[in-house]
Amino acid sequence: MRARLLVVAVIGLMMSLSGCSSLLGDSAAGSAGANDADIVFLRDMIPHHQQTLEISGLVKSRSKNPAVVSVADAITAEGSAEIDKMNGWLGEWKVGVTDSGHQAHEMVVAPKDVSVLGGYTGPQFDKQWSPLMVRHLQDGIKMAQAVETAGTHAGVKALAQEMVKVQTGLVSTIEQAGAAA
Repeated sequence: MRARLLVVAVIGLMMSLSGCSSLLGDSAAGSAGANDADIVFLRDMIPHHQQTLEISGLVKSRSKNPAVVSVADAITAEGSAEIDKMNGWLGEWKVGVTDSGHQAHEMVVAPKDVSVLGGYTGPQFDKQWSPLMVRHLQDGIKMAQAVETAGTHAGVKALAQEMVKVQTGLVSTIEQAGAAA
C-alpha cells in the first residue's frame, strides 16, 4: 500500500513537472472538483470492495456464528451501496471504471487466500475468516485515509471519511466477537 502511494505521488510529481496531462484529461471530473487522487481511489476501492463482498459472501454457507453472519451482512450491505456510488461518480465524470492497478499490486488478501478460505466450514471457517477480513478492512481504511488527505472532491472525501468510521467499527465488532482469535 505504501509503495503504491509513493508511486502515485512520484507519478503525480513527474507529470506536474513535465507538463503531462493527468488522469482527468478532458473529463468532467476536474470541473466536478475531483483530482487524480480521487480517481485512483475510486478505481482501486471498487475492486477492493468487490473482494470484500466475495469474502463476506462465503459466510452464509460456511458459518453458524451469529456474530460473524451479522457482520458479514453489514459488510455486504455497506459495500454494495458504496460500489454503486463510486461507479456513479466515475460514470458521471466519464473517466471509466478501469482498475488503476489494484489487481496488479500485492493485495493484503491474495486471491489464493480467499480460495483456501472457501475450504473451511463452521468454527474453523470463523477462525480463518475473521483475521482475514480484519486485515482486508484495515487495508481499506488506509486507502480511505489517504484520499481524505490527497483528494479534492467533497463527495469522495465524505465517502472516505464514512468508510473509515464504518470499517473501523466493523473491525472492532469482529475482534470483540472473539472470532478473530
